[in-house]
Amino acid sequence: MVPGHRTEDSFDEAALKVLSLALSEAALLALPRHVLQPGSHIRRTGLAELPDELMTGPHAPGLVLSPLLTPEFDALDLARILTQCGYRGRYLALVDRLPSANLIRREVAAQSPNINFDVIVLDGSTPLHSL
Repeated sequence: MVPGHRTEDSFDEAALKVLSLALSEAALLALPRHVLQPGSHIRRTGLAELPDELMTGPHAPGLVLSPLLTPEFDALDLARILTQCGYRGRYLALVDRLPSANLIRREVAAQSPNINFDVIVLDGSTPLHSL
């Protein structure tokens, strides 16, 4: 469990709702400290279950996290699916190293303009690490 954050077992209605797809506990622990609010409610789901998730309204997640690339999907695929599900929140894709994330940012923004998308490079080079 990520320190200071909740999982499915405990829930506070005011906590940031985070939906995690295909991320290990180690990846969640490697996030820059300002990405998750203290007390955030992290719920894990799979790509196949995503269409059944409540992605709009007051119970929608405020943040979706996933790897940039998995054997099942990449960030562009997931952004498209999130858009189809009506999601209009923040989506962060995580990657260990990436020379330049700008191309990916532009592709996702062009395809899914209603999603607040960014890439977090876990090697510490992302500006979010310095906050």
